[in-house]
Amino acid sequence: MRGRLVLLCCNLFLCVYAFDGTAATLAEQRRYYDEAKQALAKGNTAPYRMYAQALRDYPLEPYLAYTELNARLDTAGKTEVDEFLTAHGDLPQSRWMKLRWLRTLAGRGDWQGFIRHYDPSLDFAELDCLYGRYQLENGMTADGYATAERLWLIGKSQPDSCNLLFDRWAAAGKLTQEMLWQRTKLAMEAGNPALASSLTKQLTTLRRQGELLMDVAKKPQLLNQPERFLPASEAMGDVVGFGLRRLARQDPERALAMLEDYARRLQFSESEKVALARQIGLILARRFDSRALAVMAKYDPQLRDDTLTEWRARLLLRLGRWDEVYQLTQRFPETLASTNRWRYWQARSLELARPQSEQAAQLYRPVAQERDFYGFLSADRIQAPYHLRSQPLVLDNRVMQRVRNVAGIRRAMELHARGQIVDARREWYHASHLFKRDELVAQARIAYDMGWYFPAIRTISQAKYWDDLDIRFPMAHRSNLVQAANQRDIHPSWVFAITRQESAFMADARSQAGASGLMQLMPATAKETARRFGIPLASPQHVLNPDTNIQLGAAYLSQIYGQFNGNRVLASAAYNAGPGRVRQWLQDARHLSFDVWIENIPFDETRQYVQNVLTYAVIYGQKLNAPQPLVEWHERFFESQ
Repeated sequence: MRGRLVLLCCNLFLCVYAFDGTAATLAEQRRYYDEAKQALAKGNTAPYRMYAQALRDYPLEPYLAYTELNARLDTAGKTEVDEFLTAHGDLPQSRWMKLRWLRTLAGRGDWQGFIRHYDPSLDFAELDCLYGRYQLENGMTADGYATAERLWLIGKSQPDSCNLLFDRWAAAGKLTQEMLWQRTKLAMEAGNPALASSLTKQLTTLRRQGELLMDVAKKPQLLNQPERFLPASEAMGDVVGFGLRRLARQDPERALAMLEDYARRLQFSESEKVALARQIGLILARRFDSRALAVMAKYDPQLRDDTLTEWRARLLLRLGRWDEVYQLTQRFPETLASTNRWRYWQARSLELARPQSEQAAQLYRPVAQERDFYGFLSADRIQAPYHLRSQPLVLDNRVMQRVRNVAGIRRAMELHARGQIVDARREWYHASHLFKRDELVAQARIAYDMGWYFPAIRTISQAKYWDDLDIRFPMAHRSNLVQAANQRDIHPSWVFAITRQESAFMADARSQAGASGLMQLMPATAKETARRFGIPLASPQHVLNPDTNIQLGAAYLSQIYGQFNGNRVLASAAYNAGPGRVRQWLQDARHLSFDVWIENIPFDETRQYVQNVLTYAVIYGQKLNAPQPLVEWHERFFESQ
């Protein structure tokens, strides 16, 4: 005991000496921070208090203050908590403290305190329900009922704290049978049969429909007994429509046949018609089945659903019905008609439908000014140069300095310097919510200057500033990427493009599927590639090493490049979706032009992936002083695959 007291006294003496007019060094602050953090994790606040003065300007000190206050939040004073949230409410984890504190204030009936800290963007249903109670208890009855209705019409169970709000809303006669039916459907759509069952018991006039809804969810084959789904009504149409959509996942042929039969017996609501078209029509369209066209035309004639409309056009493209594509694009809603994708296809379909017309060239020209896949395609069609202008935004130094001084940015940079990259990214992303466009660009520039490329790319994308090609397409790992590409006899611009698309140069990237590293390799692929090409791979973890990952990724890319006879279009698709799927998509498609084939890739992710990779390769080709066309001549034809 005496030894511990002596040690404590010595530590206190050293701290007083160090802090008496002398600022602690950054290295000392980091050491004090680590010691205080470890002690707080064990419930010991002494080191934190002892080092408080030395850590007062250390960027990560608010983490310690958060941990210390959060541990005793239930007994903390209102003023103390208010001051902390005012000073450090920008901490990523502060939302959890706010949740706890708002619960406490509501429990005390302190609605004024509650309102001071309540923020709908916290996205906690529990708090939103408490806010609804506040509205009802403070004379905002209509607003409170509107809040209750919005929170009730959700297909999942809400927290118990919502019960009082819902009870008062229902007692006022606001909960109708129609609303019960709507929520029952929402619950089944969201895969929550337990909630749907509970709601069905509250139904009166529609209870039978509710029970049938749950029955067809479990066994859609019950639709083979049409007599069970009488009498006809809109609610029964909802039941049958839901069952048909379930059946379509298992047997689209049977669902299509039954749809036509039930359509003669029942009246489907407009929303259910579109839902049926989405489920049955899209399944058929993604299988390149021309019967999808009739389904989509019949059940979404007004082109209400953009996804349906796009697939309707894609299928027409695949079938070579060029004039119909052109006519359809002229009916497109503005959300689609204004995109480069469908501006290009309007020009392309017109070119193919009316080869003698000069109007197609006029339609291509403005699109060819764009720096994207369809812009480059359009430039190729009229034999114009690609527009690759790079124009970094000129920023005021005061903007740069202001962003650097933001607490969240200082914390992110300190965490990055400490090697705590995941925590640093969390802070960086959280801070970006505070900024306007120019500040976001400044934030991106700071990350780029640090060689922290993924956050730089992410942040400048948030700013929607697309013209700074240095930040958006950095030359990260240049020597390794170029060397690996040359060793495997593939173009470096393509390897750069694949890496940019796969991870945006996040070396520790891991996908939900298990892919890792810069070029996102699956464990089995990495192991087999290492064996096949004689690349040392000490352990699965070693895949995260940038140099190893690049060697393996380039080797695997060269392998599938060879499998598809040097066709980057197909090899890029295979790198994302697997060679087997690409061969499947090539069946009955070898007559298609490459642009139509790409547009009809069934997976949205893979379609965008291929388009991005080909586009990025053009940009990286310029940056490497080795210009590349969007697609090589031999890649335009699939007959040899």
